[in-house]
Amino acid sequence: MHLIFAVHTGKASLVTVAGRLIDMAEAEGFTCSMLDPNGVVKPSEDAAIVAVGGDGNFIRTAQIACRNGLPLFGVNCGRIGFLTEWTEDRFPEVLKLLRDGAYTIEKRSMLAVDVNGEHLRDCFNDLLIYKHSFSGVMEISLEINGLEAGSLFGDGLIVATSTGSTGYSLSAGGPIVADGLETMVVTPICAHTLHFRPVVCSMDSSVTITMDAKGVLAADGDRFRSVSKGDRITVTRSEQVTKLMTFRNRNLFRLISEKLI
Repeated sequence: MHLIFAVHTGKASLVTVAGRLIDMAEAEGFTCSMLDPNGVVKPSEDAAIVAVGGDGNFIRTAQIACRNGLPLFGVNCGRIGFLTEWTEDRFPEVLKLLRDGAYTIEKRSMLAVDVNGEHLRDCFNDLLIYKHSFSGVMEISLEINGLEAGSLFGDGLIVATSTGSTGYSLSAGGPIVADGLETMVVTPICAHTLHFRPVVCSMDSSVTITMDAKGVLAADGDRFRSVSKGDRITVTRSEQVTKLMTFRNRNLFRLISEKLI
């Protein structure tokens, strides 16, 4: 198996860690390389991407893994490490599991984001719609499957996948989605309208947000578009999926108690 290590090259300490991981893997007979800075991967049927760093790097790398159809797992060097469960000292254990084929591939659903009918992005974790300026509030109108779901006055709105339900959405008061469920979670940020509460809907739903003021869009933490009054943002299931390598039964609730307290 060929292991492709993805690391923030601007952080020397992480590059050093990746170097040590590569030495371990090559000593066990794996072939290794560092991810090309442009995210270009040579086609290979027996390859996996290893995201070295924190959850932010893992989410960014998920986009590259998705584009190349390769499975992904992470080694945590960050503070929380909710998505990157493994650590450097346990990497030899991962290598043994890889060598023995003791892993499964989970296909995680993603979100497709359209603005005024134009497809712009696919999200692994979440889409953030946020107010344009620091002061004041944003007003938006929400439809789910063509049905009016109310108006929101507040700082913004998060539409998260099941994977992203334990990220920003959870911090904003959204629910935890158990593993194995395919859902969208729609969570308001600092809502000034008390009737507007987080909504969980099917991954096959269509969520439409109509802007009544200026705002900005960010996908998986990457700000990519400004929106104006009257713009319509539609979120649906993406045709793309991200493949995650799992090596054991993941206890979501144990992770929450260990990582998020």
